[in-house]
Amino acid sequence: MTIIQYDGKLAVVRLELSPEEIPALLEQHAKHYPGATDLEVLGAKLQDENYPPLASVNFVRQVCRWGGGDRLISRILVTGQDRISEVLHQSVILADQGLIAEAVAEIQKLPYLGQSFASKQLRFLRPMRAVILDSVIRDNLGYPETGDGYTGFLRDCEEALRLMPTSPPYRICDIEAAIFAKIQGY
Repeated sequence: MTIIQYDGKLAVVRLELSPEEIPALLEQHAKHYPGATDLEVLGAKLQDENYPPLASVNFVRQVCRWGGGDRLISRILVTGQDRISEVLHQSVILADQGLIAEAVAEIQKLPYLGQSFASKQLRFLRPMRAVILDSVIRDNLGYPETGDGYTGFLRDCEEALRLMPTSPPYRICDIEAAIFAKIQGY
């Protein structure tokens, strides 16, 4: 564990990440979690088509499968297709207003979608704005499972992105994926 002085305070550094590591970490993350690009395309299509209820359910289903949450799908479906569509649409509106934690909270209105899976849904709807905060990151880096915890992790990812070289261009979700991969030891 590294302790540094930052902004007049002592900070416990739990993870070090160099820009040179990111391409290999992203490659390993993609190997362990294939299909992210397909889900981004599916999310964009969903928005282009104005959140058709059946397509909204399919999107939620596919993201849950990608994240290993198959057990959640039947529970979420009791909400109804129209409600799922409304929640996804409202979450994107909030995200586009810069209210990312609130957008995650909106998705959490779907039953059995906690912060982890709600943030996964938003990440594929808004990969340039949102990150996934799941138990791997929370448990290893100490972010609480709250809106403030999500906002803190998002800000830290935004700061890391700001400090990265501009070539190749990275997105906020890439920084989060690299952090996840580094924690997992890929």
